[in-house]
Amino acid sequence: MNLKTSAILLIVALLTACATGPRIHTTQAPGADLSAYRSFSFVDPLGTDRAGYASLISQQLKFSTRRELELLGLHYVDDAAQADLLVNFHAHLDERIRTRSVPEPYMGPTFYDYRYGYYTPWPTYTTRTEIEQYSEGTLVVDLIDAGSNEMVWEGAARNTITDKTRRDAARLIDQAVARMFEQFP
Repeated sequence: MNLKTSAILLIVALLTACATGPRIHTTQAPGADLSAYRSFSFVDPLGTDRAGYASLISQQLKFSTRRELELLGLHYVDDAAQADLLVNFHAHLDERIRTRSVPEPYMGPTFYDYRYGYYTPWPTYTTRTEIEQYSEGTLVVDLIDAGSNEMVWEGAARNTITDKTRRDAARLIDQAVARMFEQFP
């Protein structure tokens, strides 16, 4: 491999490492034996269907979650009364503000500004504050024991929402659900 090819591969690897995806967090109820469950269904209405109809987000979440649970060996049933597990979703969007102090070099007054008392060519540093407003979305998948009506597992994904993520929401939701269930015991 020549030097140019090596440099390109290094740059691609660094860019891939810098790509940020959603932060995934899962929680399991203490003492819950998730291997004992055989079937699942979705609650009605879902937490993401607040307007009384199946939203596009809910449809994508159902598709992705059903695929992942079936890959784990669980069987989907239409009747929630016949299911061992019930699945519910929640989505939330928060407006956030991020501030940070950034150091900036400051040369100070010149020699001719003798009134200030600075007679040095060396820079000093000041700080300026940057303020950024952004949206952060949280997506939660809950698995509920149908018999006891208690949550036994929860997966959550949190990510910054931009115009690009809004346009590509279906693919990103699918990836987030897949990453959640990678941590399913």
